[in-house]
Amino acid sequence: MPFKTQAYVLAEKDAPFVLQDVELEDPQPNEVLVEIKACGLCHTDLCIQNGAFPSPFPCTTGHEGAGKVVSVGSAVTRCKPGDSVLLSFSYCNECASCKTDHPAGCEKFGEINFGRVRNSVIGNKPGIKGPKGEDIFGAFFGQSAFAKHTVVVENSVVKVPSGTDLTTLAPLGCGFQTGAGSVINVLKPEKKTSIAVFGIGAVGMGAVFAAAYLGVETIIVVDLVPERLELAKKLGATHSVNGKDSDVVAQIKKLTPYNAGAAYAVEATGNVRVLKTAHDALANRGHLLSCGTPGPGHAIPFEIHDNLLASKTYTGLTEGDSNPVEFVPFLIKLFEEGKFPVDKISKTYTIDEFDHAVHAMHSGEVIKPIIVFN
Repeated sequence: MPFKTQAYVLAEKDAPFVLQDVELEDPQPNEVLVEIKACGLCHTDLCIQNGAFPSPFPCTTGHEGAGKVVSVGSAVTRCKPGDSVLLSFSYCNECASCKTDHPAGCEKFGEINFGRVRNSVIGNKPGIKGPKGEDIFGAFFGQSAFAKHTVVVENSVVKVPSGTDLTTLAPLGCGFQTGAGSVINVLKPEKKTSIAVFGIGAVGMGAVFAAAYLGVETIIVVDLVPERLELAKKLGATHSVNGKDSDVVAQIKKLTPYNAGAAYAVEATGNVRVLKTAHDALANRGHLLSCGTPGPGHAIPFEIHDNLLASKTYTGLTEGDSNPVEFVPFLIKLFEEGKFPVDKISKTYTIDEFDHAVHAMHSGEVIKPIIVFN
């Protein structure tokens, strides 16, 4: 039987997010019906709205959800009704990356998460009906969690203990996991070294928290918002640089041994010019990692020849190379130990304050807005 609920819907590119009544189809064998407690707001959701990232319309978004399982499809084994869950990205289970415990590197990541593929039988068939019976695409990152209830692909589900703070920790499934995984899973910096993090949004702060957890000696943050820079220094960064300054590269080099530049760098803004600055600020033999993207159609802004002569390593990375069923519980443990203080950089908004949350994120007032749905 169709399940009646409410969800924020985008009718088309550049349309506003509108809360409206919808009906959800019964879950497919590999799907789960979840009552959403809360969902983090991410720039990726807004990039669907403005067309920077591909998507079918009309659609629902939201990909940092958390809630309680209402019912499960016939083939689901990961959770059962009543379980608390955090939600993350989906993947195919069949490619080399998925088979070797690297689902974030799934060969069909874009097709599944942006193309909204639910399973191999029905593809991206819409599972939501609007008030006039119109089809609405869900399954954004397997979840589409800007809703009171949503149907979620099992691969996107991470079962967590019943006492987990589902509101505060909802955003672990994307932004924070991306930043933290970039440092912990891939860069793996030594203690006696330096790392520069460009962009102190949720992804960048996740990287800062991870670097501080690993005990990295020099953690440099770069951002345009002075208040964010100060907050980052209170939460683990050792130095800050205002991205508006004309000598960002020189400032970073002065903070590192031999004025060589940062040994590691994380670019979390998705801005091409910032990526060039990060590359320039990197020491020879250093490692630069992009975990932000401007969307399709943009080239890397530095020369292959120059990069080769400097022996620099450049890596593009999705979701921190994380396996959510393992990494999200690890981040919860760090939070409970006071080593991953996501509560210090987030603010909750009611279901009717969605536009206020978007404005707060755009202005830099709030790093991670969280919409509370139930």
